[in-house]
Amino acid sequence: MRQQIKYFSQDLNRLLGKYKIRILHIWLSRIFWGLFLYRFERGMFLLLGKPYSVIRVFFIPFFNLIQAYSNMDINYKADIKGGLLILHPSVGVVISGLSVIGENLTLTGGNVIGGRAGTKEKGIIIGDRCHLGANAVVLGPVVLGNRINIGASACVVNSCEIDHTILIGVPAKPLSK
Repeated sequence: MRQQIKYFSQDLNRLLGKYKIRILHIWLSRIFWGLFLYRFERGMFLLLGKPYSVIRVFFIPFFNLIQAYSNMDINYKADIKGGLLILHPSVGVVISGLSVIGENLTLTGGNVIGGRAGTKEKGIIIGDRCHLGANAVVLGPVVLGNRINIGASACVVNSCEIDHTILIGVPAKPLSK
């Protein structure tokens, strides 16, 4: 739980940017509540283990209200490091529980990180400091390296472990220089 609080602090620092006074109104935003719900659920899952899957059933109506407000569905089984930034959550964000995501992921909005049939647990791996453009989709099983930029409306279905790469198109391929 302590680790999730630290990650939530990193999320908020990225959200606030250089103007820390924004904290006065940021707690009313969709982004805050979506990240708060994910970090709370993830912390409880790590604290309680598999029994949390049963315990959370009693809280699902409350969780659904927060998800409806935030427009984010981030599965509590997803392992996401700190610094998650979601720029336009009203367009919607979905992150599968099969994901392992590094630090400082930036989602522009309308993003889906999910698995195809046969994707195993931890089958979607995204490195540090990656950026998904508007409506970009990542469908696992897939492994992405660090500092990968995925263009708007791109659909990533193949792994790309080369750092500092730009992926564009459907299916997404590296941008040739």
